[in-house]
Amino acid sequence: MDKTEAQITRRNLLYGVAGAAVLLGLGGATKYAFGTTPLLRPPGGQDEERFLAACIKCDRCRSACPYDAISVASVNDGLLNARTPRMTFRIGRYSASKKPTEGVFAGEGKGFCNFCGLCIKNCPTEALRPFDPETERIGRAVIEEGLCIAFHNEGGCRKCVDECPFGAITLNAQSRPVIDEALCNGCGVCENICPSNTYRSYQGSNRRGVNVEATDERRPQ
Repeated sequence: MDKTEAQITRRNLLYGVAGAAVLLGLGGATKYAFGTTPLLRPPGGQDEERFLAACIKCDRCRSACPYDAISVASVNDGLLNARTPRMTFRIGRYSASKKPTEGVFAGEGKGFCNFCGLCIKNCPTEALRPFDPETERIGRAVIEEGLCIAFHNEGGCRKCVDECPFGAITLNAQSRPVIDEALCNGCGVCENICPSNTYRSYQGSNRRGVNVEATDERRPQ
């Protein structure tokens, strides 16, 4: 190989390395802009593209929520998501009650959504549109088998089954919870009352035995 051929080969190698770096950089930029995990939005904000286009980060929905179920996303959730509202079901504690509320089911406490509609009413840009909890969903509840107490101790826990206001969770023949996605609307009660992080040893995860996750799939009818 002569000197000229060596220079061309070396130049091609450098171009290839530079191109790979750019692609990796773009991937990192995408993660930095949008985050790595889809966020759970308040009722009526499930069309993510439309929601981000209309949301002005005014914080009125969070302020209006009487159950502290709405928090604010941080830069760690993606630069474009920072200061936008996201649902959280870890504040306070849900408790069943026969006391009437503004929502579609009776319950008191903090850290769940009872679909009172105050976040939608207080949104000035209609980023949160009208929402029907009987046919739509905030997200879907997903059982984390590795953390769910019932999967490690048959019959050992049925909190989510007993407390789900919509009857979306039942026990199978092995006394393990099963989610009916046609009934689940992502209210967050199951995640809120799940005791897995209390009764099981810490495993380095902030997830619980059941978690409500964002989804772009329509609710089964």
